[in-house]
Amino acid sequence: MEQIYFDEIHKRGVDGKTIFFKTLLVGVCILISPILLLFGGPLGIPLIAAAIYGVYFLFQKMNREYEYIYTGGEVDIDVIYGRTRRQRLITLKPRQIEFMGKASRHFEQYQKKADIQKILDFSDGQKDGQYLAIVNSNRLKKLVLFSPSDRLVEEMKPYLRERFGE
Repeated sequence: MEQIYFDEIHKRGVDGKTIFFKTLLVGVCILISPILLLFGGPLGIPLIAAAIYGVYFLFQKMNREYEYIYTGGEVDIDVIYGRTRRQRLITLKPRQIEFMGKASRHFEQYQKKADIQKILDFSDGQKDGQYLAIVNSNRLKKLVLFSPSDRLVEEMKPYLRERFGE
C-alpha cells in the first residue's frame, strides 16, 4: 500500500457566543480606558495600550482554523490561531478508533453513553458535514467531532472497515 499524504484546512465559523464575547471584550476595554487614564497617573497610557493589545491577542485566539493532516491512515488535527500559532490537538490512529460515522445520525446515541469522558469539537461548525469518531486512548474515551472532506473519509474507510458507519 502506498503512503498517501495530504492536508486540508477548515475555518471555524463564527457563532453567537464568539460575537458576544468579542463585543464584551471591546466594551470592557472602552469602559476601563478612562479609569486607567484617570487613576493610572503616568502609567495610564501604557496600561491602555496593554489592554488594547490584550483584546487584540484574545481576538486572534478566537479566530481558529483546523488543519487535518492525513498520513497513511492516521489523521493529525491541529488548530491554527489567528493564522500565526499552531498547536497539535489529537492524532486519530485507526487502531484507537472504535467507531466513526456521520454525526447527524450517531451523535445523540454516543453522547449519552456513560463511558464517553470527553467531547472534543474540532469541526468547522457546519452541522451537515460533521463526522464523529469514538477514540479510546490511554483508557480515556473521547468523542471527536470534525469536518473531513469526502476524500479524507474515503481514505480512512479501508483502515476502519466494520468500525465505519454511514
